[in-house]
This record gives sequence, structure tokens and C-alpha cells, in this order.
Amino acid sequence: MPIAPDVERKKPWEAGNVFVALILAVLVPGLGHLYQGRIVKGFIYLFGILGLFLWGVKLGEGVVVYNLPEKGLTRKITLHYAAQFGAGLVSYPALWQKQRVAKNNNTMIEVDRTLSANFKGILIESNSDAEAGKLDGVIKLKPESGEYGPETKGTFTGKLDGQPVKLELGGKFFLDRPIAAGFRRTLKIGVTGGIENGRAIIGSIPRPFFDGYGVPPDQDQLQEVTGRLGKQHELALVFTWIAGLLNILAIWDCVQGPAYGFGDEVWPTPKPDEKTDPDKLDPPIPVINATTPV
Repeated sequence: MPIAPDVERKKPWEAGNVFVALILAVLVPGLGHLYQGRIVKGFIYLFGILGLFLWGVKLGEGVVVYNLPEKGLTRKITLHYAAQFGAGLVSYPALWQKQRVAKNNNTMIEVDRTLSANFKGILIESNSDAEAGKLDGVIKLKPESGEYGPETKGTFTGKLDGQPVKLELGGKFFLDRPIAAGFRRTLKIGVTGGIENGRAIIGSIPRPFFDGYGVPPDQDQLQEVTGRLGKQHELALVFTWIAGLLNILAIWDCVQGPAYGFGDEVWPTPKPDEKTDPDKLDPPIPVINATTPV
């Protein structure tokens, strides 16, 4: 028999300020529950929903969270991003990164100061683009005055197919924009001097997190990432969508409470000396034995 709920007892989602709990739940999954003192459920939402979202970002190499409406459409927010938006603060950078990437100074043709960064890529034959080995090391570049104007020169120090190598760099040079989708920045430069003359290195250096997260990719970059990652990129998107939609349910749970949890307990057995209303008691259950006629 169910126990009558204690009408005087406040429910956890009513104990604190509901508006504050709502704002916290919208910003960070589970934070509203923690504010209400619902610790276990709060941490489940925090690590479960937020962890799923960030896992998707990692699987997609950062080219996952963005808002990129098609030209000609009146809709300013895509369904792709609308699902991610429910995850809270982690999705908000996409709202302003589109404006940052469109700035006129978001270009880099030459290095304007000394650059030193970890580099991963390949050594290629300049004429045929045939791969001559894999590179992993440190690249140092700086601007210098050349015969025809400013030039970018430097060195690569690291390993070529596991063997130590040092390459002198210069000549034709390309470096991706400082603000673009993803956490790696494409770099290509020629190799000069010695037997390596006539070759080039192509690869990437790290991009600062806030210059790559939430930035909409251009079509060429999107095709490159989806072609290289394949189903992994699609899975990354699905993870972020699920996390955003799950947090909407978590927000509802934070404000309105769960579907179960109050009023479904078991009634206590009344004490013999306790006065009870006979009309509210359940009828006695007859005991059937061998001598009782059926």
C-alpha cells in the first residue's frame, strides 16, 4: 500500500530559486541539479552529457561545432547547430566565430614575426608531390629580406621516418589563416640547400583553441575532413546532437522534477492504538484455508 506523501516536505527542485536553477542548467549540464543539492543526478548529467559532447568534438578534430547556413536561406540557424545549442556554453562560441573569421586581417601570406611550433607532416617532391617520408619535429620560421622583397625562411629539426634530420627552409610558402575551423593549421614551405633542394614539406602546426573552436569551415576544408575521417566525422556530429537534445530533458528535470519520486512510496502499517478512519482503510483480505468453502 502506498504511503501518503508529506505535503509539508519541499521537493528538491523547489528548495532553491527555480529561476537560478534554470539558468545554471541551461549554461552547463547538471549544474542546476548541483545547485539544488541533487548531487548524484547532477554529476551524471555533467559528466555524461558534457563528456559526450566533448568526445564528439575530439573525434571530429574540432570541425564539428559550427553554424553554417546555406546561402539564400532565410533561416539564420541550421538544424545542425540548433541541436548542439542545447548543450549550453560549450556551443555558444559558434555564435560569434563566424564574425571573427570574416575579418579582413584573418589572412597570413608571410610570417611577420619569428614562429616556432611543433610540426607534423610529410616531405614531398616539389614537382610530382610524391611523398618522400613522414616528418615529426619542430619548425622555426622568421621573416627576412630577400632579393625580391620579404621572404620566409627557417629550419625544421626532428625526424624523417624515424631518423634525425635538419632541413633548411625557404622559397614558396603557405600558411593557413590564423582563425579557421579545427585545431591544426596547414603549412607548406620549400626545402633549400644540399641534396634536399627541390623538395618541400607540407603538414600542420597547432592552432590556439579559441581560434579554431566553433569556427565554420569553408567547403574545401569540410570536404577534406569528411573525406579523411569518413564515418568518424558523422559519428562525432551525432554525439554532439545527442548531447544537446539530452540536456533539454535535463533542464526540464531540473525545473519540473522527475516523472516519479513522490507519492509512490509504501504506506506504513497503522499501529493498533492509532485512530484511523474506517472508510480510508483497505478492506481485509480473506484468508483461504482447507476448511473454508470456495
